[in-house]
Amino acid sequence: MTGRTPRLLLWIAERLDRWIGWWRLPLPLGVAVLIGLREQLRAHNLYGTGRGKDDRPDSDDPYINEHLTARTLNGSYNDLDDPLMGSVKSRFGRNVPLRYVKPEDPPIRPPDPRRISRELLARTDFQPATTLNLLAAAWIQFEVHDWVQHAVVDKPEPWKIELDAEDDWGQKIGERPADGKMRIKRTAPDPSQDVHGPRTFVNQNSHWWDGSQIYGTTKEYAEALRKQGTGMLNIDEDGLAPREKVDQKLGYDGQDGNFWVGLALLHSLFMREHNAICERLTAEYPDMTPDDVYQKARLINVALMAKIHTIEWTPAIIAHPTTVFAMRANWFGLFGERFKRWFGRVTTSEILKGIPGSPTNHHGVPYSLTDDFIAVYRMHSLLPDDFDFYSVKTGEYIGKRKLCDLTMGKIEGQEIGNVRQALRDFKGMEDIFYSFGLAHPGAVTLHNYPHTLRDFKHADGVHMDLAAIDILRDRERGIPRYNEFRRLFRLKAASTFEELTGDLAIAEELRKIYRDVEQVDLMVGLHAEPKPPGFGFSDTAFRVFILMASRRLESDRFFTRDFTPEVYTPAGMDWISQNSMRTVLLRHFKSLEPALRGVKNPFTPWAAVNDQTLDEPPATPTYVEWSERLERRPPDEDEVITKIIDVLHKNNEWTYKRNNKHAIRDAHAKSHGILQGKLTVELDGDDLEQGLFKKGARYDVIARFSSTAGAIRSDQLRGVRGLAIKVLGVDDKALGVEERKRALAGDHARTQDFLLVTHREFPFADAHEYYKKGMPLARLLARVPDLVLARFIDLAVLADRLHLPLPTTVALFVTPNRPILGETFYSSAPLRFGKYVAKLALVPSSDSVKQLQNKEIDAAAGENAHTDAVKKFFKTNTAVYELRVQLCTNTEAMPIENAKVPWSETASPHRRVATITFPPQNPYSDARREFGDDVLSFNSWRALDVHRPLGSINRLKLRVYKASSQFRHEMNNVPAVEPTDIAQLPNYDPVFAVGSGRSGSHPQKPTT
Repeated sequence: MTGRTPRLLLWIAERLDRWIGWWRLPLPLGVAVLIGLREQLRAHNLYGTGRGKDDRPDSDDPYINEHLTARTLNGSYNDLDDPLMGSVKSRFGRNVPLRYVKPEDPPIRPPDPRRISRELLARTDFQPATTLNLLAAAWIQFEVHDWVQHAVVDKPEPWKIELDAEDDWGQKIGERPADGKMRIKRTAPDPSQDVHGPRTFVNQNSHWWDGSQIYGTTKEYAEALRKQGTGMLNIDEDGLAPREKVDQKLGYDGQDGNFWVGLALLHSLFMREHNAICERLTAEYPDMTPDDVYQKARLINVALMAKIHTIEWTPAIIAHPTTVFAMRANWFGLFGERFKRWFGRVTTSEILKGIPGSPTNHHGVPYSLTDDFIAVYRMHSLLPDDFDFYSVKTGEYIGKRKLCDLTMGKIEGQEIGNVRQALRDFKGMEDIFYSFGLAHPGAVTLHNYPHTLRDFKHADGVHMDLAAIDILRDRERGIPRYNEFRRLFRLKAASTFEELTGDLAIAEELRKIYRDVEQVDLMVGLHAEPKPPGFGFSDTAFRVFILMASRRLESDRFFTRDFTPEVYTPAGMDWISQNSMRTVLLRHFKSLEPALRGVKNPFTPWAAVNDQTLDEPPATPTYVEWSERLERRPPDEDEVITKIIDVLHKNNEWTYKRNNKHAIRDAHAKSHGILQGKLTVELDGDDLEQGLFKKGARYDVIARFSSTAGAIRSDQLRGVRGLAIKVLGVDDKALGVEERKRALAGDHARTQDFLLVTHREFPFADAHEYYKKGMPLARLLARVPDLVLARFIDLAVLADRLHLPLPTTVALFVTPNRPILGETFYSSAPLRFGKYVAKLALVPSSDSVKQLQNKEIDAAAGENAHTDAVKKFFKTNTAVYELRVQLCTNTEAMPIENAKVPWSETASPHRRVATITFPPQNPYSDARREFGDDVLSFNSWRALDVHRPLGSINRLKLRVYKASSQFRHEMNNVPAVEPTDIAQLPNYDPVFAVGSGRSGSHPQKPTT
């Protein structure tokens, strides 16, 4: 029974994944399924290709005699029983059975790679990966340069692709081939190729994670890089290895020719880090020799890079809660980082305590990276064609560069051109780091391959289309086509193009080119395949990643059995434990601190300096113009909304009975102040004069501060706060007839409602996701007692401090409980802004409220802390806020129908359209509270058509808010009032009211 149980569990894991999908499972079950899948992959998807007699590294390695406690340059002696395992010129392994390795000869048969490049891969509009920054794109290239490199050869003659007559390849750079043929050099064959065996290829790098992109693989390069008489590295005024020492040793026909500014940043950063480690080691161990300092620093630096890749870069690019947890578990184990720090390694289990320090394990197959691993890492779409640069000190716009301006060029002999010049143009790396931290990379999807890389001249003078080369290399090296690849990883193959992509338009493009779904190239299928939530690449590619990400650590002696203080030194182990990408960046570039403040993962977008605003680039952004076609309503959306209303109606009935038969709102039930205010239009640009926002216009407003729960709860509980703003008199004659048109037929109100919350993005994409994930939470939050909810929040805060991944809905309760008047409020979902589309933000402006931004509510302030603070504040103080709009510039990056996707502040900063001023007043008199809580209703659809709400979440709110308001007013027998004048607000101040003739007038009775 014991022997069969693991196989049964593995079978269950595979079936759950196939039937449901690991990403749809609760986190604990999802992690268990991933562990099971990894075991299956280890058993069925690791294949060695042996070693030929000529597949040997060069023997001239100055560190070969130190191999027991140091990495050799050529990668030998990592495995002491098999010294050549993983060394330079070892063969690539495979993740598919060798009988399926069938190189295509020629690899240019229809559809030829150039056609695929032109019709499927070529970038149309830049599609950003909005959850990442550009450092994430540079990082993966930086790491791949350490892991893998195939050689190419001039003989036999290159592959030739016939160019179509209308193909303009080469014309822009004056390199159009005279005979109309694109030439692509062949991958170098294995010199020891077994004629009777599968096609094999050798790695010019070592297969180990050993920092070879920095330290090199040859004695000549390594010694040129080292500072004589020390363990440190030479770094020149550009922040790179000195040109005269190492540039002449670079080979421009390999990866060195791919050098660009993004790689320069990371090379410089970790060369500096090496030297900082050397200084620490020298201080701790003054008797250590320079060679020992160098070797220990290299070990520590490489392990730190591996840690950053595992628990920071990877969770950024596959940002699903399950994978975020799983990658941290790869390094720290399921017990977590804190347990490991407190108790050390109490077990050898890599699952419980993480891979570092566990026993070395090759899982029965000699370690190597694989050609299949290389195939799924084809992510050149991450690179933009255009780069904007900003000053980290001022936030000012510096200028724009093309990708081709940031790459390496061979100018005179072996001289490096554009990279060093670009670094000098910016007078340092801080601004480049900062700009990369703000900017998004491209999404790994079809129609997003950078133009620059599809028609450029390499540093060695070769003219190329890298997209076509990517396709050709997979065919040339025998990578199975997409469907066959999925089968070999025990995934369901796509029976139709529609099933493959889920996008009818893309499916038709694929059908036009391939005709047969079985012929789709692996890379094309990976780019077309729908991705799991939070993922930057496909689930199919993820299968290779599950296997190889762990294997790179598990097989390496220096990450497993020799990951010890004896080998690394105690100071070295502390350095690895205590550092991260953030600390490395700030150690060497302190000016980045404001941009990294509040950013949990440095590979996700950074904060903009100067209160998160940037000067606009000289070129005016192109804003998306509003059109009814922007919204795409799913056919069953109304049915889903009806189900949501039914559930919320039961919540309303339950709370009605619980609150002594008094109905409350099913969201924003508890108010903290009902305020009189004044909106004054103040535009940061004439293009913002849209709808009610006319130059110089002023309006009375009524505002209601609240907590978003559907129950009356203690203010001591963390959570989201709300602000509803009702703008009065928007039927002003200054507006044209079309501008006065209402969003809903039959609505004769003279008001415009804006509903804002403290959470910038809505936690659910659309009505369907809200129904699946939000309704169980809404039902629970309406019923659970405060004491139980408080303990739940405590656990969530603890989990966040332990860096455990939290679902979005739970993460909302982790935010500190700050004074409500110091909060920034957001519309979360988009709305029409005249001729444009926008989101709103209300930001503290006067010092009286800005000084509250970083404070927290005192735990002793009582259960009505927010309400009491608002009442106390407005006894003597005035509060001023700026109302800002963020205009949509791209509906792919700033979607209308997906409310949980963040809109990039860099692509479109918030801009002021008005100020809202609240004078001293009594914001919570009994009459005010009753009027705000029982009489008034707020609905974002009570709006001018020029400010109508957009997207699924807003369509949901239209019906939900109407049903909730109707229930509340009927059950309380209180007529709903839509004010026509500020005088209808109890205790209003006529002196502060907008317009004339109100001073000394008597309040009007509310009208229904």
